[in-house]
Amino acid sequence: MHPSLFMLEKELIEHKIVTRLPLFLLIFGLLILGSIMFNSDSVNSMSLQFSYQGDLSADFSQGLSSFISMSAGAVSLLLSIMYLAKTFLKERQEGSLMFWRSMPVSDALTHAVKLGFALILIPLICSALVLSAELLLWFISLTNGQNLISLLGEVSFFGALLSWLLFMAKMILVSLALLPLACLLLAVSQVSNFPLLVVVVGAYTLEFLCSYVFSFTALADFIDDIMSMPLTLLTAQQPLMVFAQVGWLSCLGAYLLGGLCLLFSLLIRRQGKFAG
Repeated sequence: MHPSLFMLEKELIEHKIVTRLPLFLLIFGLLILGSIMFNSDSVNSMSLQFSYQGDLSADFSQGLSSFISMSAGAVSLLLSIMYLAKTFLKERQEGSLMFWRSMPVSDALTHAVKLGFALILIPLICSALVLSAELLLWFISLTNGQNLISLLGEVSFFGALLSWLLFMAKMILVSLALLPLACLLLAVSQVSNFPLLVVVVGAYTLEFLCSYVFSFTALADFIDDIMSMPLTLLTAQQPLMVFAQVGWLSCLGAYLLGGLCLLFSLLIRRQGKFAG
């Protein structure tokens, strides 16, 4: 078995919140949605209210699916940023850094696994929230039939799968937008005990200096666009347009800076290994 799989397993064991928080939210959400199945009176009253106001089932259904996807995406983004900010920091503070350095694993593979864990595995875990909620709505529609259909419109198995696929497609774009910031957090976490605070304060300080001291707003706009792009993509109706609005030149600059941060992080870890 490839060493990266064992390394991913290690990350799951060491960062239990990545699985526990989505599991808690999943159980909580399933209990709320499941209560609908055993409370037909509330479904009937809601159906009557929507019938009185007009045919809003399509809008309500789209709004509910968007809320589910956005909530799961926000959890995924939060977990990814938290993980990236403390993964190397955790190794330094617990004294396990030298142990993992003695293993026959390259620094490049270590960084690749950590980026893959934050940008691929965490969104995949959080996608279970979307898929489970959509499938439960479909199951409830089979048991409560006409009442739920009058509220939500037609709910199908393939519709649930489509919502999950759309969520995964959006999270791919979010992960791509988060990549430069991820590389920056990995680098800063090796030299600071408060990497997330350093990045946030540093970004706002640069924006303030560029805008109000040097009157150079282009750099301030660049920092603001790159820092806010993952969240903007998460809430956008047309995510691909976000890249166009930010500008492909700005995106290219962000990835170049991210690459430099990644090289800097590799250099710091390599020097630490030689020093150890």
